[in-house]
Amino acid sequence: MTPEIPPTYRGLQFTSPSTAPSIITLPTPPITASTALIRPLRVGFHSYLRETFTKGNPRGNHFPLPIIPGSGCIGRLVSASTDAPSLQPPANQLVLVDPVLRASDRSVAFIHGEKTGPTAAAAAVAAGEWRNGSFAELVRVPALNVHPLNEELLLGEMGYTLEDLAYINSLGVPFGGLRNVDVRPGDLVLIAPATGYFGFSAVQLALALGASVVAMGRNGEVLKGLEENARLAYPGSRLVTAKLNGGSVEADSKEIADAARRLGSRDGTVDVFIDMSPPPAGGSTHIKAGILALRERGRMGMFGGPSGDVLVPYNMIMLRNLTLRGTFMTSPEQLDELVKLVERGVVKVGERAGVRASGVFELEEWEEAFRVAGDEAGVGKVAMFAPNGRGAK
Repeated sequence: MTPEIPPTYRGLQFTSPSTAPSIITLPTPPITASTALIRPLRVGFHSYLRETFTKGNPRGNHFPLPIIPGSGCIGRLVSASTDAPSLQPPANQLVLVDPVLRASDRSVAFIHGEKTGPTAAAAAVAAGEWRNGSFAELVRVPALNVHPLNEELLLGEMGYTLEDLAYINSLGVPFGGLRNVDVRPGDLVLIAPATGYFGFSAVQLALALGASVVAMGRNGEVLKGLEENARLAYPGSRLVTAKLNGGSVEADSKEIADAARRLGSRDGTVDVFIDMSPPPAGGSTHIKAGILALRERGRMGMFGGPSGDVLVPYNMIMLRNLTLRGTFMTSPEQLDELVKLVERGVVKVGERAGVRASGVFELEEWEEAFRVAGDEAGVGKVAMFAPNGRGAK
């Protein structure tokens, strides 16, 4: 039975990044070619959204105003255009919504309801019919962004919760990058820094894919937690940690080599270096150290976000025939693969992966939601909105 489409819906709208939002009522958008209408059940969001939408946007992210934020979700399919046969009939099926919106000609891509990047082309697409995200009772997205989930298996047989499944989109941030540098069983992978939320996700994915991992970061307590989590989530996996000192390339290189040898590398090199640098880390010594640690024909995946340009050892890249590959998020095909890995039990999500919801909030609780997202942020913690109420199924 096709769900009834309401004539209006409510959403949490911001008119500036420094004033309080309001819950407004909007007309339900029509289903046009290659689109789908979703009823969001759980929308995960991270600490930086509090800065972006309530504290003046100090990072200078680009997005249209007014806006209903929210990128991706776990939700119910309400309706879909007839040119999306895999989504017919909707029948209230459980779906994962990809947070990355792409122009129909694939010329631009951006995070829905969050940031467009500085290009005029992306800004124009974001300011049109895709302006509003999933902090709302309904959201219209491209049909390509909708990935059906096996509800009977995931929520029934496997016993996952909606909160658990919302973590899939967090894994989608590094998954495409790991696939694009061909991380495979037996690889020795350096991930640095591994102590942020998405670095943590990259560590888990690499272990699930059968790699041995050197996790590098500044925070010793988080590194210890990564080791404990690896033992619980992926028994038998091989992970060692290395301290990112930041004093010199030589010091970081020694840390990496020592850790790699503990995992069986005779010369202290690694097969793959995954860089997950945050914006302030553009000048960090670990980037050059990580490249220098790569073996002959090694691969580097670049899907962090350091500000400005980064110096690289050009001659060593050339002499060792290294591959440096940048990746922005995960393609629709790769997200299908990630869903399959979760459904097969290869990749774990939610509490079984050491990730828990720091709070689940309804739209009226937006102020507390952003407070918790900011004040209780940390590895393995994510705040969530339940736009249709905590009890909605």
